[in-house]
Amino acid sequence: MCTLTFRVQERPGRSASGRLHSAPKDRGVDDAGLLTASTRPEFDDGVLSSAGYQVWFNRDERLTRGPEVPPSIETSQGVRYAAPSDSDAGGTWIAVNEFGLTLALLNGYADSRGPEPKSPTSRGQLVRSLAHLESVAGLWATSSPRSLGRYRPFVLVAIDAAGASRVLRWDGLSAVMSPDASWEVPFISSSFAQDEVRTQRGAIYDALVDDPRRPTTSELRAFQRFVDPASGPSPYTPSMQRDDAATRSFVEITVTGDEVQLKYAGGAPHKTALGPPLILTRR
Repeated sequence: MCTLTFRVQERPGRSASGRLHSAPKDRGVDDAGLLTASTRPEFDDGVLSSAGYQVWFNRDERLTRGPEVPPSIETSQGVRYAAPSDSDAGGTWIAVNEFGLTLALLNGYADSRGPEPKSPTSRGQLVRSLAHLESVAGLWATSSPRSLGRYRPFVLVAIDAAGASRVLRWDGLSAVMSPDASWEVPFISSSFAQDEVRTQRGAIYDALVDDPRRPTTSELRAFQRFVDPASGPSPYTPSMQRDDAATRSFVEITVTGDEVQLKYAGGAPHKTALGPPLILTRR
């Protein structure tokens, strides 16, 4: 289970719709994830004063999985990127590189159609293999069934420094590329009670965001950290907990024209503060 939000700042000179492309009645699919995209010429809180975007990602995992490895700066084909690591398989669920490209991975439980791979490769290794890309345009080359057949189903969201975004879905038989993630947001699904999780998290989002066409940084942060004020975290809250799983970490990424920052909290966001940023100078 994961929860992901992002918002994009338009570059000067580009048209901006000032709209949030959302689908509150059908919030898409994947691993209890929520993806929110806002495109407009300026933000009310001054967080982004130039072209760029922000991403927030909650990683929810089974308690039997090993501890996460905090983010570090690594290199793929000569390109530096920042990412946390999965200690079980060595992959990652989110990465951002010095070109300002972010890749975020969610498991595709709801979309599974194909046979189980005989010797599956960790889906987190896919993120590492793509961490050198300069923009979302390079994602297309990865979408053939031959290249993806060793992975279990997934949804991969990519956002680049120009504000472009893509969603690559692999269901085990075929790959589908959506040309603009903002038309599919928000995404919600789960390996547990998917329909109910989708409904309840969607209702939380709608209650916290005053104007879905112009969500603010504070609103999106509040959503990622939300637990029930009376009963605390549950399987249905964005910062979640159940008997066998919980939100294990929280990542915040900020990309501007000058630099990339990744902040990480090694615990549930409703009770764990973000640490100091890893910083990459933009190429």
